[in-house]
Amino acid sequence: MLLDACKGWLPVAGVLSWGGDHGLGPEVAALAGLAAFLGHLYPVFFGFAGGKGVATAVGVVLGVHGTLALATVMSFAIVLYFSRYVSLASMVAAVFAPVFYLFGDGVVWQASGQEVICLAVMALLLIWRHRENIQRLMAGTESRLGSKKA
Repeated sequence: MLLDACKGWLPVAGVLSWGGDHGLGPEVAALAGLAAFLGHLYPVFFGFAGGKGVATAVGVVLGVHGTLALATVMSFAIVLYFSRYVSLASMVAAVFAPVFYLFGDGVVWQASGQEVICLAVMALLLIWRHRENIQRLMAGTESRLGSKKA
């Protein structure tokens, strides 16, 4: 999971650190993060069958801004604490990331439409990858964190 998070963080942090000299700004960093996320979901070398993207998305959000990552991870932790559903907590945190980013405009970081769109697309794709979990949540058969397998 740590390597998946690094896979999302590295391109964003790289563009933000070294891209300014080449005219690359936060918008390009957000696109690089989205590209890394898509590469995790649909990897060419594994027949376009990848993971659900949660750890990679966390890395992207961390690369965008540490405070945004903290707020997003805290929302994950709160939902997980009360529901004990990792999948539900992941999806809620994914939806909150662009919302937190949008409402952070002018306070902690500067929000641009392109960055918010990239975060929202990541959230939608993450929810799409969790569609089987959503069905199990609705059916009441999704396993909870800490519960024993049947």
